[in-house]
Amino acid sequence: MDFLSDEPVRSGQQYPVTDIDGRPPRTLQNFTGEVCLTLIRDEAAIHIVGAGCPVAGSAVRFHQKDPGPDGKDIRVWTITEGADGTFLAVPFAAF
Repeated sequence: MDFLSDEPVRSGQQYPVTDIDGRPPRTLQNFTGEVCLTLIRDEAAIHIVGAGCPVAGSAVRFHQKDPGPDGKDIRVWTITEGADGTFLAVPFAAF
């Protein structure tokens, strides 16, 4: 099942990233700029759109946008590379 996500996500849970704009991610640099990501949640593919920018500590801050015409902000993610070379997205909670 594939869908665009503007539904709630679990705080603190890591979501594997399987592709960026239809290609497997190779480096964190691939997540910068305006891109479409595919994450896996409960064995379902989630497609999110937005823009990423590098942050200190080998991570990318990804601002998810509404895919509709208004493009409003939905949530912020922190994307990191795991020791095994996989990429993980975690919802970023700023309090």
